[in-house]
Amino acid sequence: MTIGLIGWYGFESWSAGVWLGGGSLPGLVLGVVAAAIIGFEMLLWPRKALRRMRLLPTKYWMSAHLWFGFACLPLGLVHSGWHLGGWLTTLLLVLLILTVFSGVFGLIMQNVLPTAMWKRLPAETIVGEIDRVAASLVTDADQMMVAACGPRDSVMTMELGDAELTRFRELLGEQGSAEMTRMIVIGAPRDAERRERFAGQSGITKGRGVTGGGEQRDDARSLWVAYDELRPFLLDGATRGEVFGDASRATGWFRLLRRACSAEAERVIGPLERLADQRRQFHLQRRMHGWLHAWLPFHIAFSVGLCVLLVAHIFFALRYW
Repeated sequence: MTIGLIGWYGFESWSAGVWLGGGSLPGLVLGVVAAAIIGFEMLLWPRKALRRMRLLPTKYWMSAHLWFGFACLPLGLVHSGWHLGGWLTTLLLVLLILTVFSGVFGLIMQNVLPTAMWKRLPAETIVGEIDRVAASLVTDADQMMVAACGPRDSVMTMELGDAELTRFRELLGEQGSAEMTRMIVIGAPRDAERRERFAGQSGITKGRGVTGGGEQRDDARSLWVAYDELRPFLLDGATRGEVFGDASRATGWFRLLRRACSAEAERVIGPLERLADQRRQFHLQRRMHGWLHAWLPFHIAFSVGLCVLLVAHIFFALRYW
């Protein structure tokens, strides 16, 4: 139908030797059809409100919405006679273009992103449950760290000594536990090169377990320091995102952590690395979910503005015709 109407308009314009405007018979017919299509497109709104009536399967409504929307743009362009006219018709045409293109963008997002999310996000969960699931995973990680390395305060107490720990807690007040780690203990990944240089110079290689006494507590201390740095990211997916939010940087960070610890620590480092990857997927899922639906408010706003200007255009066109 669209091709036939445009062909008719082209033939009449060729016969007249000039592009016919919207006031000609072909231009008027094209304008009426385009306006009728816009009216039909807006019926999708009450259709959703009356979906319980089952007037027509939703997939047919959406197919008609898409195809008629595609047809409306060329009809509107030809109806204008390839002239913008005044500010009202110019703004009307701009809104028509924005409405159609925002709909096309939404169509692409709705067809591309779900497949991409299915392939790239094996740990995908319900978007509204991401924070709750992340908090649950952090609770499990806390329990794993205590079971594998011992209670955090106990490990730090033995490392620093009771007198030093008490003194720093008095200085730092109630934030002592978290702040003390950042101020006193250098992060385990940052210690890796220093440890290797010392071992190479001294010729000494020490075996270290995750738990134990003396030097064997190095793994427990290093893992708790590393976990203190990782834990905020596991909770919100943003803190320390410059490190853990990037897969390659996170891999390098965990590589340094492995170099700072013994082989036995892998039973803790491996699960922590998987948790970081899972939290990274949650963060990406939230971003992709935003892209999946962010276009819709713009499409609706453009559509409503288009209808308002269309009514004004019809009123003034009939008044001055």
